Amino acid sequence: MIVAKINDTAAIEAIYPKMKTALQWLRDNYATIHQTGVSRVDIEDGVWANVETPSMKHIDQQVLEVHRNYIDIHVPVDRDEMMGWLPLHKLGKVVTPYSTERDIAFYNDTPLTHFTLHPGELCIMTPLDAHAPIIGEGTIKKICIKVEV
Repeated sequence: MIVAKINDTAAIEAIYPKMKTALQWLRDNYATIHQTGVSRVDIEDGVWANVETPSMKHIDQQVLEVHRNYIDIHVPVDRDEMMGWLPLHKLGKVVTPYSTERDIAFYNDTPLTHFTLHPGELCIMTPLDAHAPIIGEGTIKKICIKVEV
């Protein structure tokens, strides 16, 4: 897991080959993308973004999710977003087994930690990071960029 400011990502861009493209797209589109009403944006082969306005969940109702083939870059746009985190190797309570088609599995384990992301920040979750996003009340405008590994 990596947490950073959107405009302070130069060191992160070298981690994965497609990370620079994803983060440049984010910097270029962060402030205006929700105005277009687009829900999925294809950025390049193996990199795409969900532009969404989901309902947030109470901390006790949100489960952990994991992915095998994609890195997630979570970005709150209009309000704070709480997230939970647990290392992959500590998972054990399967709620929904892994789906190769959707590249996701859900677990009901207790996160090791919770933290809050603010607008202007991002959180990068790798396939080694179980995470519980969109914790809070009401709805949130957010971007989740998927980067193929």
